[in-house]
Amino acid sequence: MSAATSPGGLARLSLMAVLFLLAAPASRAAEVELCGYEARTSQRPPFAAPDAPDRPPGWEPRKATFHLLAAPPSRPGEVVPCRDEVRYRLQSPFADPDFKAPGVEPRKNSWLALGEVVGINLLMWQASYWSGAPYAKISFSTIGDNFNKGWIIDTDTYWINQFGHPYEGSAFYNAARSTGHGAYESFGFSFLGSLMWEQFMEKQSPSVNDQIVTPGGGSVLGEVLYRMYRLVLDSSDGRPSGWRKVGAFLISPVAGANDLFFGNRYNGPALLPPSWMGEFQAGMVIAGRGKDVNTGAQSGETGPWASVGAHITYGVPGTPDLTLRQPFDHFDFRATFAFTGKALPSASLQIRGLVVGDTISSADRSVGLWGLFASYDVIGESVFKVSGFGLGPGVSLVGTWGGFQLHGTGVAEVLPWAGGGSMHKLYDRDYHYGPGADALVDLRALFGDRVIVDLTAKEYFISGWYATGSSEDITWAHAAVTGRLYGPHALSVSVDWAIRHARYPATPSIFERGEMLLAHYTLLQGW
Repeated sequence: MSAATSPGGLARLSLMAVLFLLAAPASRAAEVELCGYEARTSQRPPFAAPDAPDRPPGWEPRKATFHLLAAPPSRPGEVVPCRDEVRYRLQSPFADPDFKAPGVEPRKNSWLALGEVVGINLLMWQASYWSGAPYAKISFSTIGDNFNKGWIIDTDTYWINQFGHPYEGSAFYNAARSTGHGAYESFGFSFLGSLMWEQFMEKQSPSVNDQIVTPGGGSVLGEVLYRMYRLVLDSSDGRPSGWRKVGAFLISPVAGANDLFFGNRYNGPALLPPSWMGEFQAGMVIAGRGKDVNTGAQSGETGPWASVGAHITYGVPGTPDLTLRQPFDHFDFRATFAFTGKALPSASLQIRGLVVGDTISSADRSVGLWGLFASYDVIGESVFKVSGFGLGPGVSLVGTWGGFQLHGTGVAEVLPWAGGGSMHKLYDRDYHYGPGADALVDLRALFGDRVIVDLTAKEYFISGWYATGSSEDITWAHAAVTGRLYGPHALSVSVDWAIRHARYPATPSIFERGEMLLAHYTLLQGW
């Protein structure tokens, strides 16, 4: 069921806000002495509280710099050897002795959240009505019909259903999240907001796929946007500038509006991770192609197009003082958008976060985490599109050997509801719905302070349970090399590769392949 706002426009606006605000240094950087002291704590001092009584001496800021790699954690009593290389990473704001973490007593306002959910639905309906959308011509008669006709699987376009509705769900979610509610309570408000839209705000029958994906994908997206929103504001020593407030508003407009009208009344304690890493990119899709392997026909050339992207790891596995008390204390966010000048965008959004889990330790050192992950993906590029939200077990490990550091993640999930297809229209809709499964392997290798290599592969299978005789089997892979030039400035070259096997009653064997080559300027951020 169509939302009034343009998903493509919202995606560009939110992604540019993330690029602008999170790419701005969260605090002044500082070089710290990394060698020649006896460690008294297993925490890295940049992450330790400034006034900690056991804070090791010799960790005073010396001069501006930026750390790309995490300094290896030290055990109590260990003398850290001197190193010749400089590792670049922004200093955590917590390391500044003058930093005062913002925060107030936790409070919640459920009536305000409910009113905002209703208000969001009314605003979207009003915009749809005045734009002439047929589905917005509602009356008491159509509302009654919706309760009598039963639920359907609708035929709205891919980007409306798979991104527009989850973005709507994230607005409902953040109406609750920014009024003092937790993640699970906020999911309930998102579910309620979607139910109101489906039953009352549209002329056509309520859609079961929208009712599943709006709160499902919307809660995953909403929590990530809320965490980014709070990261921008809370890392500013409780006194965010006007620019920070504007950028935070663009990341989460509902939370930003609540801050505008109510201040930090419902924020509770500061919501800051002990560590995060970010890569913010601007460049281009140089070239690409798609091919029907069965016939040899080319399915269209790709590029050259301008492109932006971001990759953020929040709560980096292996951080000594990482705690996993709340859903999404650790998450990984990857987004790209290419300005194609066409009606259908070439874009991807991949999010996975730890819902419940624990850290993994070895020899008194934190080396990773494990637990139950939730994900929300929506991809449309080259020869395929695929989307869904999933739940499943996963593990993320980190190893450091001298100047080499390797991050590895593996996740296997069930997809209760997923959609996939080609970049072209199939039948009544341009994608196939069904339950399925996915599996992910993600590797990130860091060589000293100069080179990062990313290798990611994800397999999606969407069954024909909801459409007999139809299925999608899609493999997506990404490889990137980033070389740091100076400070946080780097250049990246990447390749996206996909292969699609599909089966439909009228087309029993579909075999397509596609590739894209991209190049970007990359700004390395995080602490």
